[in-house]
Amino acid sequence: MAKTVTFSVTATRKNTDQDSFRRTVSNLQWAELGDCIISVFHLGDSYALLSGEALPAAHTTSNAALRAYLLRRFAGDDTGLDFDVKIDRRNDCARFHS
Repeated sequence: MAKTVTFSVTATRKNTDQDSFRRTVSNLQWAELGDCIISVFHLGDSYALLSGEALPAAHTTSNAALRAYLLRRFAGDDTGLDFDVKIDRRNDCARFHS
């Protein structure tokens, strides 16, 4: 069984109004990623909390790499979103000590 990398994302609006932000997040095509499973945990007027997991790859080696990957995949068309990404490193510690 392949190990996965779990992460959280806080999506914020850059240049969009509240209604547009909610619509933009709701309309993101999560299935298009193929290598990540992402769920919307909370969707507010100015931010959204997302959780996800992905198979280990070059884009999951750091928060910055995963942020750049998600921005390129989702915000490349200038959706007006920004992402703060945090990879859950507790899984790495558990694997190291087992």
